[in-house]
Amino acid sequence: MLQPKGARVLVKRIEQAKPESELIIIPDSVQQKSSAFAMVFAIGTLKQGGIAIGDIVVLMDYVGAPVNVTLPGDESWTECLIVNEDEVLAVVEGA
Repeated sequence: MLQPKGARVLVKRIEQAKPESELIIIPDSVQQKSSAFAMVFAIGTLKQGGIAIGDIVVLMDYVGAPVNVTLPGDESWTECLIVNEDEVLAVVEGA
């Protein structure tokens, strides 16, 4: 497992279900956009706090350094992101 240093968080984006409709045409640029939601797997020394392992968070667009890691309970490599604490916009309550 990878341990972030400083005010950083290791997260994995959560894929959102793509809307399926014959009435609405969704441009390809919107369909290819990454999900804003991610699950926290490890945290460094945070300045503001309020983020815990297992939280679902909302990220800014186009953030983070991609890394491949093996997550607990999974033997294969998974693409995750290391993001700065300031790039986390919100924690989803009750998720």
